[in-house]
Amino acid sequence: MALDFFTEYLSQISLDISIRNFLVSALVLFIGGLIQGYTGFGGGTISVPILVILFGPVVAIGIITPVYILGATTILPSAIENVDWKEVLPVSIAGSIAVFLGLSFLITADPIVVKKIMGFFILFTTGIMILGKKYTGPRNILTSAVAGIFTGGISGGTGIPGAPIMVMYYLAAKTAPAIQRANILTTGSVFSFCIIVGLAANNIYSPTLILTVLLLSPVFMIGARLGQFLFNYMPAVWFKKVAHCLLVIAGTMLLVY
Repeated sequence: MALDFFTEYLSQISLDISIRNFLVSALVLFIGGLIQGYTGFGGGTISVPILVILFGPVVAIGIITPVYILGATTILPSAIENVDWKEVLPVSIAGSIAVFLGLSFLITADPIVVKKIMGFFILFTTGIMILGKKYTGPRNILTSAVAGIFTGGISGGTGIPGAPIMVMYYLAAKTAPAIQRANILTTGSVFSFCIIVGLAANNIYSPTLILTVLLLSPVFMIGARLGQFLFNYMPAVWFKKVAHCLLVIAGTMLLVY
């Protein structure tokens, strides 16, 4: 019975999503998982543009967000012990509220407008990271909440997990890279969970889309585990340059296509 159910929806996927699109999605998600596992961020941002071009903004976010969550489960257990909860809680709580406000825009706005906003924001924030600009202001509950509100609104409105504003805020802290990475990963997972809840409340998840997520998730998870392994052996400077190049390509594609 279960096999018949699986076969039925697998056939439906082949009708709704071409084999080419499915394989392209798998390749993109593997690369995204690799980046995510190594840096703790960027996996969703790199994956989103291609999926948006293939499926449109809402369906693409409906795929990448749960895949991101499932992929994060492979690296969260080892990262969670390094989380600085004094910073993560204000960002996560304020940002979670903003996520739902942003989702109302994502679901109702013109898909072309959403794509252009995604592309512009990815290029803008990547440029800031490449130039090495960092937040140098105070760090307290208020600034953390503000960072969370902007991040949550952008995450909900564009579907980009772990939006770069939050990443830049955490990376500006004078803490060990392992703590920064854990903060980013944990907050990104919280926002992604909120996005899933919001999309589910708007009936985005059909049985076919759910099965698509389940089939693609292991690919992202394998990439994330490999990225986590490489974190201990490959120079961070080299890997950051690769991630920045991929982000520039991703943002440009959204503006052009």
